[in-house]
Amino acid sequence: MGLRELKKAKTRKMISDLATRLFMEKGYDEVTTAEIARLAEVSVPTLFKYFPTKETLVFDEEAEREARLIAAVTDRKEGVSILDALLQHFSSYMAFDTYKKKEVDAFRKMVYSTPDLHAYAKQIWMRYEKSLAVALQQETKNKLEKAEAEALAHFILDAFHRSKNADNPKASLHTLFNMMKNGWKE
Repeated sequence: MGLRELKKAKTRKMISDLATRLFMEKGYDEVTTAEIARLAEVSVPTLFKYFPTKETLVFDEEAEREARLIAAVTDRKEGVSILDALLQHFSSYMAFDTYKKKEVDAFRKMVYSTPDLHAYAKQIWMRYEKSLAVALQQETKNKLEKAEAEALAHFILDAFHRSKNADNPKASLHTLFNMMKNGWKE
């Protein structure tokens, strides 16, 4: 990465961190983009060059997260199953880091209690589902129809999402992934 790109990345991160902190302190709807731009010492048009919508200020890492999700499937080591690679990927995810749990919980509370952010998060999740379904179709040994790949992608992501709310997130995630591997037994 060149110096110019590095400077842009630092500025983008600074703006996003500032905005997220303000949203969590004051409430998403109480903070304006003009206020964020002023405090970040950039113009409003510059702010919108980095972040096309107010929601993207909060979800500044969505593209990188999607890329890491897909890479967990496509770049897995020889002999590692797709489910094992995804389980490892999700297990190392920040939401399961007890050190950052309080911070993650506060962020999630802000997202789920703000209709605009909650709706935007759902759109991101649906995009991740579609991308994961494509990766599953491309990487699986047994041919998957589109509906099958989409259903599997949905359940994989839903298992991660639901596990975050469990008393023991990692154990819950492992249990749900074992169900996918071995099937549900009554």
